[in-house]
Amino acid sequence: MVDSVRKCRTLYDTYFNINLYMYTVNNFLLYSMTNMKTKKVKLIQSIAKAHDILSFFVHDKRTIGISEFAKKLSLPKTTIHSIVKTLCYLGYLEKDVTTGKYMLGPYVFQLGMKYATNLDIVSIGRVWAERLCFQYRQPVNIGMLVGNKVVVVLRVEPENRFMTYPQTGSVIPMHTSCIGKLLCAYTDNYRLHELLESYEFQALTKNSISSKENFINELKMVRSMGISFDNQESITGLAGIGGPIFNYTGQIIAAFAITGDADFIEKHRHDIITTVKDTSLQLSLQLGYIPANHQ
Repeated sequence: MVDSVRKCRTLYDTYFNINLYMYTVNNFLLYSMTNMKTKKVKLIQSIAKAHDILSFFVHDKRTIGISEFAKKLSLPKTTIHSIVKTLCYLGYLEKDVTTGKYMLGPYVFQLGMKYATNLDIVSIGRVWAERLCFQYRQPVNIGMLVGNKVVVVLRVEPENRFMTYPQTGSVIPMHTSCIGKLLCAYTDNYRLHELLESYEFQALTKNSISSKENFINELKMVRSMGISFDNQESITGLAGIGGPIFNYTGQIIAAFAITGDADFIEKHRHDIITTVKDTSLQLSLQLGYIPANHQ
């Protein structure tokens, strides 16, 4: 039995690593193709040198002085000074008046934020959802708020499963689903009031939350735990455990949930909770989330 479990775990780890490998290879190929196109173009040397200067900050260098730039790039200090002065004027760098050294400027931050907003949560989330689905052999959903509705934007399910609800694009209940609870728990008070103002707390099962007051109390628990539960509240016999997905601003942009047979979820509850918390953090970090921003 132990050997079987080990083989299964090795198999899904291998499967996940292959997915990550393919994701990395695809990005590398795109990068390589871009470089190949660049090599056919005569580079503007001043821009290339400016790029080299900015690239030093990729390696966790917070501040760098003119002399260090000149030494590492084998360029005259006068050349470095002219480029750095221009980068400062444009907002790519700024000078630390205390040390006289230079750091990344606000415009670089703005560009980074623009890049982060263009990240596709479905593409990034799919690898993680497939890993969870393969690990537990249960469906995994990712959902977002679209207007005042909770919409499933991605569903991954194991082979030979005939439970097809909810499908991608489905609107799911806000008060009974793991995803809905998380999206409400981490929204601001004004937005929450807007979401619940005319919301009907329909009792879908005997376990469904049926009042606004009880739902608000549930949201407090969700926020304190960092995860949510569907205790057969949407469909009798189905349960789930979900986690939030934060972006670079610390705001929730989506949530995911492992949903499936209630007996299975209960039997593996502790392990699933640990996995969901870890996946929530790792997926959010991939979107630029900094945990300290949300404390």
